[in-house]
Amino acid sequence: MRWEDARSRSRQRILEAASTVFAHCGFENATMNRIAEGCGITKATIYAYFRDKESLYRVVMDGHLDGLPAADVDLPNSAPTAKALQRILEGMARLAAHPGCRAFCQALARSEHDRSIYFARWETVLHPFLALAARTFANAPPQLKMWDDGETFVRLVAEEHGLPRGPSPMFRRGMTEALVVQACPLT
Repeated sequence: MRWEDARSRSRQRILEAASTVFAHCGFENATMNRIAEGCGITKATIYAYFRDKESLYRVVMDGHLDGLPAADVDLPNSAPTAKALQRILEGMARLAAHPGCRAFCQALARSEHDRSIYFARWETVLHPFLALAARTFANAPPQLKMWDDGETFVRLVAEEHGLPRGPSPMFRRGMTEALVVQACPLT
């Protein structure tokens, strides 16, 4: 049992060091030597756990995604626009504050390796927010009809939080603020 505990702790140390190195250097510039230095073990020990840098990268990136908080966006279709948009804003802020999300985003931004795979996985993370936004804007008051779907809103919020926004070109902060002010006027 002690041996299994020690093995589990070593694996966890490798994953933590790899996460840090991939976040700071990206896949292409990360080295197994740098990861070994980060966790205080030999490179040979890392290879006893992971076949190569690519398999280690996938375990780290998948672990980040699997550990993200669930999107709490369950609202009835009749929910007020302001409440639905607030739920999206809060959920995206919670996501952006999560350490695993930050590490994932940093590694993704600095890596070309498997980029399309992880952008596709990122889209599944955004999907609940996109779905709520689409429903919300479909039922929105007339002044918001210029936003024919909620995708723009979600991608703007993602950009504001430093999250990957996907392949769509984005607008700037002023546009996000104007949209929120239109949707949620102060009373």
